[in-house]
Amino acid sequence: MHGHRGCRGLLPENTLPAFLKATELGADYLELDVVISGDGQVVVSHEPWMSHRLCLQPNGDSIAEAVERSFNLFKMSVREIQTFDCGRLEQADFPMQEPKRAYKPLLREWWKRRTNMP
Repeated sequence: MHGHRGCRGLLPENTLPAFLKATELGADYLELDVVISGDGQVVVSHEPWMSHRLCLQPNGDSIAEAVERSFNLFKMSVREIQTFDCGRLEQADFPMQEPKRAYKPLLREWWKRRTNMP
């Protein structure tokens, strides 16, 4: 079974809960994209910016499509990136997805959880 961006049909895409759920359901292949943050960390994200379809600003405001690319992950630190909520917005394409607060994880966070490494 293929876990595209985790288990995005059930949980917010490209988040730790979505990847873990996909493996719990038997996915033996996970598809994900990564971006290098402004401080040189490997961040799991499909786009190199904060998508208006997926993310809310740290203060809870929505992101206008016209300015979403100004939230460029290549220019932001991981600390800044992880203050955005990329899980609470409902996704019309995935009506069974459970909206829940989530952030864009570091690739190493997923790896540590998956392998139970410290």
